[in-house]
Amino acid sequence: MNDGYAMTVTDLHWSYRHTPLFEHLSTRLPEDAFISIVGPNGSGKTTLLRNLLGILEPSQGTIELFGRKLDTYSRKEMARKASYVPQTSRLEYDFSVYECVAMGRYAHGGRLSVLSGEDHHLIEDALEAMEMSLLSDRLATELSGGEYQRMLIARALAQQSEIILLDEPVSHLDIHNQREILRLLRGLVDRKIATVVCVLHDLNAVSAYSDRVVMMREGAIVAEGTVREVLTKARIESVYRIEVEIASIGDADKPLILPCW
Repeated sequence: MNDGYAMTVTDLHWSYRHTPLFEHLSTRLPEDAFISIVGPNGSGKTTLLRNLLGILEPSQGTIELFGRKLDTYSRKEMARKASYVPQTSRLEYDFSVYECVAMGRYAHGGRLSVLSGEDHHLIEDALEAMEMSLLSDRLATELSGGEYQRMLIARALAQQSEIILLDEPVSHLDIHNQREILRLLRGLVDRKIATVVCVLHDLNAVSAYSDRVVMMREGAIVAEGTVREVLTKARIESVYRIEVEIASIGDADKPLILPCW
């Protein structure tokens, strides 16, 4: 039983070239939530994502995905449960947007499988969810940064995974495209299409869209909980080593963080 948690991490240990990064790291990520992982550069956010996906193997501890130990999943089973949108991923081949999104269906068939009517239906649904239907015939190499990120998320949706893990999906986008990507991800959670686990740097974006925040520093989780519980003035100043002011505009549970430059 997963008791309402998409992933459970217990006593995780992981080292890089014999240097420990995670020691006794534990957390639980709830289902049907937008979960942001935050922290300074080098705090272990991407490494944690890679452990959650089974890309990296811990030396100790367990990770459960929907109540089942991660190491008991086959690669194809894992792909049906979890999908990954990496920080940098750019195709250099002339695939159309539709063809790129169709790659998400490999988890349910194979690279040489013929797409079924159901496959095409799911691909079209994924494109529509990411507002990409009108761009389905466009070459992926011709997309803007924001369009490309939406295509990658559509591919994850076509995969029909129950949890999508994203590593800094909006870091290189302008503020309009950042908002659009995060709005679409928030919509997936609200419609119970997928749980979203997202590494983000912009604490105001975290405040605006997150249900739960996991804050890391130097390989440890220093706080986790709601936005209001985690993004406090004292904690941000301690973890990020910068003075901030906290303001409330509109929703009191979505504070505005103002760095004192």
